[in-house]
Amino acid sequence: MKHTGIIRTATITGVAAALSLGAIVPALAAPSADPVTTVADLDGDGELETVTAQLTGPGDQVISATVNGTFTSIHLGADSSVPLQAPRVTDLNGDGRAELIVTQSVGANTTFFTALHYDGRNLSQVVDNDSKPLSVAEGGGVAAHLGYQCTPLNGGGRTFETVAAEADDVSADPLTYSGTRTVYTLRDGALTTQKTISIDHRPVTDPVLGTDAASCDQAGS
Repeated sequence: MKHTGIIRTATITGVAAALSLGAIVPALAAPSADPVTTVADLDGDGELETVTAQLTGPGDQVISATVNGTFTSIHLGADSSVPLQAPRVTDLNGDGRAELIVTQSVGANTTFFTALHYDGRNLSQVVDNDSKPLSVAEGGGVAAHLGYQCTPLNGGGRTFETVAAEADDVSADPLTYSGTRTVYTLRDGALTTQKTISIDHRPVTDPVLGTDAASCDQAGS
């Protein structure tokens, strides 16, 4: 399947430097290796599956579930310096089948995630046009404004939208941010860009910078 116009999240020049202000906080002790769980309707049949996340080694976690009697799992990078978080249960395109937003890195102000979908047999990562796994950030502190949300479409379904903007001047009052808001649709585990909106010196209260991760929750989850 050919997808055009994919734009990776957080590609703004200088965002990476801005995020360095929120370096990862060293852990005082190794986090528990106990698994964490959530429930999600991965195949859209109305039945909830148990999804388990467990650290399996430094920087590694395994996400697993059993769907209709078939076990599936995938290894992903993890931030083993902090307690493991259960995946967020989402529905990024509103088709009734859950996607999972999985934490991979936790900083003082910024958290980075990837996304999983169930393809009918296996859990696999949501990808961009170059078949590269999605990476989306949330937070950013004062230096950046990062996040995601979903917006209903007329006639059904949803778009998945990411915001990646950095402060124009961290000493300014009020603060303003510049960057992009990217609107995607998701099909068969791949994102396609519908439009990219430029953000230029806008206050954080401007709707173009608005994000609401809860808007992507799977109905009934």
